[in-house]
Amino acid sequence: MTTESCGVEEQRVASLASLIGGKARIRGWLYVKNTVGKLVFLRIRDSTGVVQVVVKKDRVGEQVFDQVKKLRRESSLMVEGLVRRDARAPGGFELQAEAVRVMSPSLEDPPLRRNMSPEAVWRYRHLFIRSRTMNTVLKLRSSLSTMLRQWLLDHGYYEVSAPSIVTAATEGGAKMFEVKYFDNKAFLTQSSQFYLEGAIFSLEKVFCFQPSFRAEESKTRRHLSEYWHLEVEACHMDFNQLLQFEEDMLTDVVRRFYEKHREDVERFNPSFKPFEKPFKRITYTQAVELLTNSGVEIEWGRDLGVREEKIIATRIGQPVFVTHYPKETRAFYHMPDPGDPRVVLAADLLVWPYGEITGGGQRIDDYNVLTNRILESGYNPEDYAWYLDLRKYGSVPHSGFGLGFERLLAHILRLPSIKYAVPYPRTQTIVYP
Repeated sequence: MTTESCGVEEQRVASLASLIGGKARIRGWLYVKNTVGKLVFLRIRDSTGVVQVVVKKDRVGEQVFDQVKKLRRESSLMVEGLVRRDARAPGGFELQAEAVRVMSPSLEDPPLRRNMSPEAVWRYRHLFIRSRTMNTVLKLRSSLSTMLRQWLLDHGYYEVSAPSIVTAATEGGAKMFEVKYFDNKAFLTQSSQFYLEGAIFSLEKVFCFQPSFRAEESKTRRHLSEYWHLEVEACHMDFNQLLQFEEDMLTDVVRRFYEKHREDVERFNPSFKPFEKPFKRITYTQAVELLTNSGVEIEWGRDLGVREEKIIATRIGQPVFVTHYPKETRAFYHMPDPGDPRVVLAADLLVWPYGEITGGGQRIDDYNVLTNRILESGYNPEDYAWYLDLRKYGSVPHSGFGLGFERLLAHILRLPSIKYAVPYPRTQTIVYP
């Protein structure tokens, strides 16, 4: 808030309701304009909301009035006037303009329309984020990420940073983006897990929240090539403790988020219900049996795809951990199950319609076992020398998981595509703007 020489305080739109009967100054952008005789009705938006502004010729003068009549949408303005009650106006009040200053007029009408096609939305994304829908989504995104971070901090975790340029794969089988790194070949990271594992030997409990990159040729509503990844690793945490930790974090954070933003959440998703404990848990073998009984042909040992995840999640009707995957379907670092070496202590949390929300498990903490798994997976142990070092010097049992942040947000808001959950999406077909 600032005070100009005339003594009228500058306000945000959201604060005007408390100033009825007084004067205020706002800055914003022209959202909607209607001219009725000697009146021009403007709806001005700022980051906090939209207010109706009434411009009368006899109050602002003929020159300003004519200038206002010619304004195109998205012109930036400063308006000063009297805040008055009017039941017909949005929010039940309006600003009666006494002075209008055009900061920068739009040079042409912006290509923003109601019910824009998805193709147009992606092409004009830099303008579409000005919409009230995206304004709300981006605010909710900021709030949810803050709550997740704060929950982890409150539970004794330290936030660390990890590099985005790496030299070896983290996720077995996942495609990577190759980059030229001076005279060497490198890749954009799929996950920060290995670096977090290194950090636990200093800080014990750590997390990071930063982009990960997957070069998967997936044209679905739930895939991004660049997505924000919340990853967590902790010392002295076994597999069952990991699942309980994920359950506690998600139920607590989503409940708080819903309580704080209930009106906005229900505007997007009227039927949303916060997660409730306990989450259902089934093994991969039980999942295969469920799918077979549902008429799906699937052999034990094959990874679950989108179709299979949908059937499992919809049949169970609540968040479900699928655990104990065949080792061939998981990355080499997952701990083999002591009771059944065919499977590993790994789990995916499925929530339909966005499928896998989290994936993680207990890590191998023995040097020789990890070396053998790297060789079994067809990799060169020399490429993972530093990662193996973590098992050479004081190794401990540890576990971790990664959460696809946009999938969680898209699930809560039931967005038609995950691409609406991020300001500037990157997919196989979208790299501009």
